[in-house]
Amino acid sequence: MSFAKQNLEAFINLLKAKPGLFSQEKVINLKEFMSNVPDETEKLSDAIATWYQKHPKILDAQLAALNHSLNSNVSDEIDKSALLNAIKHLGKGKDRNKKNRL
Repeated sequence: MSFAKQNLEAFINLLKAKPGLFSQEKVINLKEFMSNVPDETEKLSDAIATWYQKHPKILDAQLAALNHSLNSNVSDEIDKSALLNAIKHLGKGKDRNKKNRL
């Protein structure tokens, strides 16, 4: 299993498991950042790493998620579409939470 796939899967799992780490501003920034990245595993992984290294709390959580993923099987279904769907879902969850608070 390549590190790039492990990195992507760990990040997608982080998006799903810890949405509180991602403010609406970070979600928007991440979507914009990823929009021009080619759908190639290595490039996606490098781009995600570049992005999360700028966010210390997310970096710490990603490192923990990576450590955990080293002991599990990584899905073959990891690609840009899976990543963007997880980001999109995260943004919708934030909108839903705002509506529930009103």
